Amino acid sequence: MVREQIAAAPSRGFIAAAELSGTRRAVECELSRLAADGDVLRVRKGLYWKGPKTRLGIAPPRPAETALEVAGPGAGLAEVAAAHLLRLTTQVPSVAVVAVPGRVPTPVAGARFVSRSIERRIAGLLTVEVALLEVLRGGPALIEKPWSDVADTAERLAAAGEVRLGVLAAVVADEHHVATRERWTELVTTLSASGDAPW
Repeated sequence: MVREQIAAAPSRGFIAAAELSGTRRAVECELSRLAADGDVLRVRKGLYWKGPKTRLGIAPPRPAETALEVAGPGAGLAEVAAAHLLRLTTQVPSVAVVAVPGRVPTPVAGARFVSRSIERRIAGLLTVEVALLEVLRGGPALIEKPWSDVADTAERLAAAGEVRLGVLAAVVADEHHVATRERWTELVTTLSASGDAPW
């Protein structure tokens, strides 16, 4: 039954032992066998990766992918990684920084966690929404493009339904980082002035 569930799971995806049907012992034993056979890759206790197979074995997930999976809902990339995700910089960080709502989990190789407000998890922020907040937090020094491009990016993402400005507004209202609140106000003012804020 465990093998059937894993076979049905999409490639390039994580598999949590706790989410599989079957007794805990049976699930763990079968996952161990599958990992030994090279069908899945053990990422950390209770978490496995089903990736494409190569002649060298399973292609592992990127550190950022693992970190985001471990961080859970409401998490997202921070610092330069956030700016890169939003295409506001061409810099590729050597270490992915992930903003985590609440307490940070145990470390992941190639990634670093930073703690943020638990409100992000409660609001169910999407990774791209977190990235936008993190760019606002980091400010102009974080991006290579003019700061005005942040408003253009927010407008484009909101129009595509990838960013919910109303949800972000509620989260920012409880944000303790003063600069984030101030830059959010500037962003909203810019979008409102152009009539492009789909609240």
